[in-house]
Amino acid sequence: MLSLKNSWLLRVGIVVLAAVMVEILSIVQYRREREALLEATELKSREVMNVMANHIQETLEFTEITMQGHLWDLKLSMAHPDSIAPALVRLIQADPNVVGGSMAFTPHYYPSKGRLFRPCVNLQQDGTFRIEELADDYTLKEEYAWVLEHHTTSWTDPYYPGEDSLALTTFLFPVYDDRGKIVAICGLDIDLSWLGDTLNSQQPYPSSFGLLLTSQGGLVAGPAKDRTPEHEVLHVMDLINGVIPASAVPGLSYSSRTMYKDPYWDIVEVYKTDEVFARVRRQRRQQMPLILLGLAILTFVINRYARNEKNLREASQEQARIGGELAVASEIQQEMLPKEFPSYVNGSLEPAREVGGDVFDFYTRDGKLLFCVGDVSGKGVPAAMVVSMTHSLFRLVSQKEESPSRILRALNEELCRSNSSNMFMTYFVACLDLYSGSLSYASAGHDRPFVVTDKVSMLEAKSNLPLGVYPGIRFEEHSCTLDPGTTLVLYTDGLTEAMNLSRKEFGRKGIQACLEGFLSRADFPLEKMVSSLSEAAHRHAGEAPQSDDLAILAVRFAPENLVRKALTLVNDTAEVPRLGSFVKEFLGRLEIDGRTASGMRLALEEAVVNVINYAYPQGEKGEISVQADSNGKEVRFTIVDAGVPFDPTAMMEPDTNLDAQSRPIGGLGILLSRRLMDSISYSRKRGQNVLSLTKSIS
Repeated sequence: MLSLKNSWLLRVGIVVLAAVMVEILSIVQYRREREALLEATELKSREVMNVMANHIQETLEFTEITMQGHLWDLKLSMAHPDSIAPALVRLIQADPNVVGGSMAFTPHYYPSKGRLFRPCVNLQQDGTFRIEELADDYTLKEEYAWVLEHHTTSWTDPYYPGEDSLALTTFLFPVYDDRGKIVAICGLDIDLSWLGDTLNSQQPYPSSFGLLLTSQGGLVAGPAKDRTPEHEVLHVMDLINGVIPASAVPGLSYSSRTMYKDPYWDIVEVYKTDEVFARVRRQRRQQMPLILLGLAILTFVINRYARNEKNLREASQEQARIGGELAVASEIQQEMLPKEFPSYVNGSLEPAREVGGDVFDFYTRDGKLLFCVGDVSGKGVPAAMVVSMTHSLFRLVSQKEESPSRILRALNEELCRSNSSNMFMTYFVACLDLYSGSLSYASAGHDRPFVVTDKVSMLEAKSNLPLGVYPGIRFEEHSCTLDPGTTLVLYTDGLTEAMNLSRKEFGRKGIQACLEGFLSRADFPLEKMVSSLSEAAHRHAGEAPQSDDLAILAVRFAPENLVRKALTLVNDTAEVPRLGSFVKEFLGRLEIDGRTASGMRLALEEAVVNVINYAYPQGEKGEISVQADSNGKEVRFTIVDAGVPFDPTAMMEPDTNLDAQSRPIGGLGILLSRRLMDSISYSRKRGQNVLSLTKSIS
């Protein structure tokens, strides 16, 4: 027994050690959160810069397209010099971003106009146009000579033509005669005053701001002075241009990207690191009282434990506590199992101890039955904990994912990450379409299921490695179509390895012999099949104790009152009336009330129109198949296209409380479909988008 002094020293030492460990963990967590926030900020910055770059590039490209589209008008007007100014007016009116334009002809092109002739048109604030001939020698300008030399278009760097004028950039376009010789250079002036507001309209933080710089580092556009002080903008420009080191502007960070084509301006996103890390620091301050409270509780617990050390050492109390916990664990494990079985599913689980390492589960969503059977390498409480974790993960992952191989991959990654006891688990996952009988399945080292039709056989499946062995494993997935009346029997090795006193196993032959006894019976209850298998295994074992957990799951494809209809469309909105007629005819056969039918038709049309507009690249033709199914209890519409991958269910619901100008574009269609249908799910299968919309009608 420790002395009183040593006991107190031990308690104090434990509390101090715990405090040090908590502080170390807090520091590590703080640094990781800082890194994560920096990464998230970089991603946000890149997203903002990409949006801005695309917007600016589209604006400039629109001017280029406008120039090309009116080139014929300019060439026709060149027959008479006085016709050029009206042609420039028409060109300016075709683009809302253009505020002026000019035509600089090569020397002596019009002898009557002298050596140089440059008509110029400028849009006034009152909407009228000022027409004049500029007398400057434009042949001496660098941009004029550059276009003549390279025979290509060019954007000028921003400039201010007057003290109170707007910031402009000019698009220079060479004009050729019929012999392919440049005879003039047309320039269109673009107003850049909108750029500053556009760059800073959607900033991730209150003090962050965006800049647009020329390739030489000159300022094109930036934030308003009432938003960001001018000296701060100048400091950032000096930092970017290498005039000052990063230490001269502490607390500021920036990201930049260059536009992918002329004029090759740089978009810069600037943010303050103090603002990025504010939430982390606030959380750290908020955690301190909790840490102190935890240490106080730890001190209290240690003292309580010390005072009751004698009682805790008593074996009878310890045994009783363990027994009680095992009983609770057994109840919890049984609570995890499905309580109600439909006519097409039945199963049983018999642990060898109070708690076991076997599990089975199933549930239906969107007209599909997802089911699984698993077996942990071990028994007792450790195996039960692994079972509990994988059971919860299966439910969580399969709510958004119906591919068995990807479900297994997600379970494997988590089990490998949280597997300090080095336990592995065999697992079999399948997804059965209750309307079509389409079955997809994958195995992680588990025994192949039996298939009962007019004979007894085994389902073909690659075994793969069990869960928890190696991370990063890809599990091969199989698929087939079941005929009505086909029954699948899944089991764990507690059934095949049930041994009698002579050490002889029940084996697959015993399972097959038992299942063959049901071939002569029509529509036998699955509950009877499951109980018969369990009883046959126990009869074989006789007096031998049960050595392993035993789980059995039987699934039958037995569609009832099935109504199906299919339609194939092309990605053209002119197909929408065909879709409406298709849905109206299908729902009419089901005698659904008008209000419900109208809602389902609207939800389906919203989803299909979204696919028509966005699934395939613009100008590309593609097919869209629509499958309608009903079993008398619910209706399911399945939309399949081979377009670009896109999950509409992953979109955040728009805030309908915002006004139209503040609300982001998109999302209302999927919001409407969600409210009109009971469930919507998405998956990507064999290079195709598959979207299912389900509505209960019973």
